[in-house]
Amino acid sequence: MKKFKGIFPALVTPFDKDGEISPEAVEKLVENCLEKGVSGFYVGGSTGESYLLSAEERRRMLELVMKAVGGRADVIANIGVFSTKQGIELAKHAESLGVSAVSSVPPFYFPFSMEEYVRYYNDLADSVDVPVIIYNIPAMSGITFRTEDIQRFFSNEKIIGMKHTSYDLFQLERVLKKYPDKSIFCGHDELFLSASVIGVQAGIGSSFNFMAEKFVKIRKLITENRWQEAAVIQGEANAVIEAFTKVGVFKGVKAALKLQGIDCGECRRPFAPLEEGQIQYLKEVLEKNHCL
Repeated sequence: MKKFKGIFPALVTPFDKDGEISPEAVEKLVENCLEKGVSGFYVGGSTGESYLLSAEERRRMLELVMKAVGGRADVIANIGVFSTKQGIELAKHAESLGVSAVSSVPPFYFPFSMEEYVRYYNDLADSVDVPVIIYNIPAMSGITFRTEDIQRFFSNEKIIGMKHTSYDLFQLERVLKKYPDKSIFCGHDELFLSASVIGVQAGIGSSFNFMAEKFVKIRKLITENRWQEAAVIQGEANAVIEAFTKVGVFKGVKAALKLQGIDCGECRRPFAPLEEGQIQYLKEVLEKNHCL
């Protein structure tokens, strides 16, 4: 069983001035992240505005990323949709491109039972030969997985891990303890150091798009038992993340990238563009915390 470790940017979806996916910006973004030492990429997640994209656009974005990566890093494709049939179609497309794994949020909006969620993930895992990673994000999906629910998912050996985008560190520690061979990702950038204390070895994050080097450094410092220095860097990252919570995380990430010279356009409507004052505020925070 492959175990994923390291820093995985949850890639934004770059748009050009006409609102179409920009191949040039995708390539530039991927190269920049690779130069900073990331281990892989998470494509089609919340940061990628996946639910504002058509199915064809989601496939196109993944194709562009796979081409840009060129086998130099792992790629995990989030294929989460409402329907099992559509999810399997996206999973098979991802598999055909050679992704390292597929991931999925649980289908939401409709009040499915836990039995139905278990069946969904098993159907997904049985449809492809690449491994499956659960995307646990209760704040966005409205679905809370209990530890015993996660145990039911992990009973399928093809379900190899979980992206834990939850503030429940107690549950995270219990899962890490019980499943040491599974790939457990911290999904909240601001908790990366705290999650590392209890054993997390991988992270998937929005801010990794433009400041992956901070988290790569944190991992290195941890291996050297230099926890206080790691805490300083996490503090810098958290100051930036705090600013994002004031202006909008996804919009903030794209603005930060543009300030660094990688123009990924704006988030799609109904997201509203940032105001000039918000951009200036972000610039000041980024400069103060060594991101520009």
